[in-house]
Amino acid sequence: MKETPLVSVAIITYNQKEFLREAIESVLNQEYQHTEIVIGDDCSSDGTQDMLRKYSEKYPGRFVLRLAAENLGITPNSNVVHFACTGKYIAWLGGDDLMHKDKLRKQVEYMESHPGCSIVYHNLEVFESSTGKLIRYFNTPKDSYHGDIGVLIKYGTFNGACSNLVRRACTPAGGYNEKLAIASDWLYFIETLDSGGTIDYINEVLGKYRRHDKNVSGSQSEFYRRGIIDHLTTAEILLQRYPQYKKEIAYRLSTIHRMARRLDYSKNLLASIRYNVFNIPAWIMLGVYYATFTKIKL
Repeated sequence: MKETPLVSVAIITYNQKEFLREAIESVLNQEYQHTEIVIGDDCSSDGTQDMLRKYSEKYPGRFVLRLAAENLGITPNSNVVHFACTGKYIAWLGGDDLMHKDKLRKQVEYMESHPGCSIVYHNLEVFESSTGKLIRYFNTPKDSYHGDIGVLIKYGTFNGACSNLVRRACTPAGGYNEKLAIASDWLYFIETLDSGGTIDYINEVLGKYRRHDKNVSGSQSEFYRRGIIDHLTTAEILLQRYPQYKKEIAYRLSTIHRMARRLDYSKNLLASIRYNVFNIPAWIMLGVYYATFTKIKL
């Protein structure tokens, strides 16, 4: 590569000290070293902030710390980190996830040779934290999509959160939408492609996604439930903002409703969407609901 662009490794964390050290070490051990490690701790009570201060003292100039004095929540904390990043690229990493040592090098090489690409992601090992056992791979040949904004709208977050390298200049000016308390990344990635860039896929396993009993994305957790509501709210935003993609939005809504069927609170999910009969695209959302009505537990 002719230049060595700065990569901001963006980490949000809350009471993950037991895993965060491993995540940080996986960044420090990267083959690609021109990085800043931007960490937003959301007022942890487990000693995380003291540990981070020690890391910053040990590696002067490598860390950018944003240590909250009170709990902000996932999306506001994500924005704190997002706006603290100064690199040409942002690599998002969960505080409990891991990078393979060649991850950043391969992703930066790809982005530098594909100027039309706004996001590049890769496959992940999903592993059991307590045993290290491989559970599955995040992507399969059937769900490793690439393309323009329509692909992200239709298929949702097929790009594992800790697999993404994002061209910072393409990210939304307002960062994450704070109306979405938990699951704001889908809209963030869609808006990153708003100017016409693509999301591309490197068909290699370059990171590890940890599964444990504290995952906010667990299917029975309250965070998961609230996340589905955020996805429905995102679909409403998309209908208003991108009516030309109504077919793709309807497809994604059908998937979200299938996810909701396993939960007992489906009627509350539907009530969370502000249907407006005078908003012409809203009929799509109602249509998806009635099409799946007999399969949703009310």
